[in-house]
Formats: sequence, C-alpha cells, structure tokens
Amino acid sequence: MTLSTQEIAQLRAEQSSYFPDTCTLQVLTRTDDDQGGWTESYANTHTGVSCRLAPMTTSQVELVEGAQVQAASRWVLTVAHNQTIDETMRVVHSSETYEIEHLEDTHSNRTAKRAYLRRLD
Repeated sequence: MTLSTQEIAQLRAEQSSYFPDTCTLQVLTRTDDDQGGWTESYANTHTGVSCRLAPMTTSQVELVEGAQVQAASRWVLTVAHNQTIDETMRVVHSSETYEIEHLEDTHSNRTAKRAYLRRLD
C-alpha cells in the first residue's frame, strides 16, 4: 500500500504533537592546533528542537573503553522527519549531553527521525 503525499503530510503533522520536549543539537568543529593535530569543540547549532527522549528498555549496558569497563546509558531521541541531524552531532537535553551512536533515517515515508544515544557522564 502506498500512501499519498497528503496522507504522509497528515501523519507528520500528527507525529509533531508527540514531541513534549526541546533539545539542542551541537555540531562538531575542529580547529587546527598548528602542531599537525586539531582541537575539537561543539557549537550549539540547532536550538529549541522539538523532540522526545526516552530510555531504551535495556538502557544500562557495559562497554570496554580504554581497557576499562564503563557503564553506559542508552536513549532514543525522536525529532521531526526534516530535522538536520547526523552521527557527528551531540544532543543536549535537560543539561545532559548525549553522543549519537546511530541514526535511523533510511526508511521510506518516515514521519520522524530516530537517533540512538549514549549519555556522556
């Protein structure tokens, strides 16, 4: 079954009413350090983005980073279908910062984009 353009537009409008929060999307900036490397920083590029943030069912996992076991919290961020977002960005929501680990935006007729996040502690 194929949805019409009007039906997709209606579904997207309905989806937008399920965004109870706002967040900030930060874009990575690299500055040359004149020693062959760079310094990374993040700029608040998209502010007041309507969103929904929810913990994943199995939100606590353990990862090995730097030869140490680390606990990581997993989250799902949902934003509008046309929101600019990619895996190099960070998300700030209620003073917590998250890295985007995976972006789900390849299916057709989408009404929203979902990003799978890890909270930075």
